[in-house]
Amino acid sequence: MATSLLLSIALAAAWRRFGREAHAALWSLAYGLSAANWAANLLKLWLLPADSGLTLISVVCSVGSFALIALGFRRRAGLPLRWDAIVAAACVTIIFSTTALLRSNADNWTRALIVLFCSAMLVVSAMSLRTKRGDGRLATGGAAFWMLALFAVYTIALGVLALCSPPGTHNAGYEIYRLMMLMGVPTGLFGVGLFAMFLLAADLAEGMSQLAGSDPLTGILNRRGFEQAALPLVAQSIRRSQPLAVVIADIDCFKAFNDRFGHHLGDIVLQRFSAYIGGTIRGCDLFGRLGGEEFVLVLPDTGDQAAVEAMERVRAGLATAVPELDPSCAITASFGIAVIVGRHETLGDMMQRADAALYRSKVEGRDRITLAPATLDGESGLLAEDEPEFDYMNVVRRTAG
Repeated sequence: MATSLLLSIALAAAWRRFGREAHAALWSLAYGLSAANWAANLLKLWLLPADSGLTLISVVCSVGSFALIALGFRRRAGLPLRWDAIVAAACVTIIFSTTALLRSNADNWTRALIVLFCSAMLVVSAMSLRTKRGDGRLATGGAAFWMLALFAVYTIALGVLALCSPPGTHNAGYEIYRLMMLMGVPTGLFGVGLFAMFLLAADLAEGMSQLAGSDPLTGILNRRGFEQAALPLVAQSIRRSQPLAVVIADIDCFKAFNDRFGHHLGDIVLQRFSAYIGGTIRGCDLFGRLGGEEFVLVLPDTGDQAAVEAMERVRAGLATAVPELDPSCAITASFGIAVIVGRHETLGDMMQRADAALYRSKVEGRDRITLAPATLDGESGLLAEDEPEFDYMNVVRRTAG
């Protein structure tokens, strides 16, 4: 009882302090009911052994606690809670058990029904941890999944033992059932609660990591987050001898726009620009903000011509995606592209070449795309892998109308 009460308080504190996550509140309520269940059992054992009311309270608290645990895991996984199905199953279990208690004929079937309901809720909880997510939560649920799975197997064994035991409470089968219940269920509940705390801590750490790697204004990767995500893609492209393009984009005359219209409208332009590019790139592409009005993309498995064509589509659609806030101030952007060459080129090398290409776009009139030339292979001093030598290549800028 004390352990369940402490877990309930700890989970309530975690709910209050760390974002008021609904699943933390559900788990806190679950362990509050678990503590009430053990309190009712202790009162019945020591003070009121013939009180069926305490038995009914124990049944309701036990069924309710496992139902809330399952709802908490489904909520954490982002799955539909299915209140209707879980509450209906809990009500059927409670009604059946209550009827048996009122008729004074509670038997093995009643015990088995309650235990197997709890087993079903543990299975629901465990399966919720196998749901694929995009925010890293699946990776934090491996050990918790096995904990829940083993606890579910244990409670299923309890239910089968209750069904197979002879009727009554004065036999070896019931004594074994009672011993397994008293030894295994509190330990299992403590384990589930402990892993629930670990999951909350892991989720908090994952959320902090995402915040550290995200740009607060646009919601996309910041420079740190972008570099962490891009380095493995560059290494993979080199290892597999696949093309990869780095693009640096810059909104034209953004400082003048901010000076004229204010930072509030400037922030709106940045948000619209980010949303537009984020909606046009592929799922495998990376997109981040380097700072100010400068953005960066990594396009895996993309050569020079494909990268130019992709960015031209982006540039051409920018006028309609980011509407002009004033007829005299059109929103345009310039782009610099560098495609990976050689076995020893780094992400920093590519960004440096893309930045130089972007500078060329700015110098030559803005609202255009420039492709950087290939660099020399650091080992051989030759151009990398059949890469032709060329100067900076510009795509024709958008014409009026």
